[in-house]
Amino acid sequence: MVFNRSRLFYNSSQLNKATGNFNLNITAEQLIYQFGDVIAIVFPIFYQLPHKFKLNFCHRVLKFLKQYAFLAKEGAHLNNASKVAIAAIYVKLTLGYSKYLINTFDKIIIYPTAKYFPNLNETHTGHFNPKLKVIMLALDEFENDINCNNNGKDLALHEFTHALCFEMIQGKANHPNVSEFRKGFRLINEWVQMQENRELMIKFDFLRTYAFTNKLEMISVLVELFFKKETVFKNQFPDLFMYVGNMIKHPKTKEAR
Repeated sequence: MVFNRSRLFYNSSQLNKATGNFNLNITAEQLIYQFGDVIAIVFPIFYQLPHKFKLNFCHRVLKFLKQYAFLAKEGAHLNNASKVAIAAIYVKLTLGYSKYLINTFDKIIIYPTAKYFPNLNETHTGHFNPKLKVIMLALDEFENDINCNNNGKDLALHEFTHALCFEMIQGKANHPNVSEFRKGFRLINEWVQMQENRELMIKFDFLRTYAFTNKLEMISVLVELFFKKETVFKNQFPDLFMYVGNMIKHPKTKEAR
């Protein structure tokens, strides 16, 4: 994932016009009733939250669904439950932010499976293209990730983290949490670059090889593990866990700041 000086067409000063196409007109309360079990799959502590926090979470999900369009391609069977699950993944990523909707993408394209892109000569299960403002997800891979708790992977979370990085590290970024994000980004990469830390991660088989592709992929994989492998992450690499949590200002690391 390389951003290729895309700031020339990016404006973060105000939220772009909403383009969402979610076809249900429901309240946050109704979302809990109809899709609570779906949200709990990607955010397991959902039912443990006080009701007012559930309402806040669902309000954010609905705002996401109003802001961003979903486009199903090549016969992908995209239903409302999948849309809510994808939105809930983004919301849990940005739960610590008051300004949680961003302009680095405006649509989510869903393919039934991995997609070959001739212009890149690459096949992707997920992809973030800042120039086109699009996040692409393969539905089969997405569904496998949210229903498998053992591999530490979360396709949607990975691509949303790329989009969030683009929001925060552009030269003219003005998000209110940009300083915290950049500090965390720096601390994470400094920690990872230390030879003894890299060797320890390899010894524990903590990161899949893809994480070492570049700094951006490392950040996205670590964010996946922050949510999907929390206990192991926190116990084996407590400093790194805190750096990731503080970078995204997540409530689970708030007390330790």
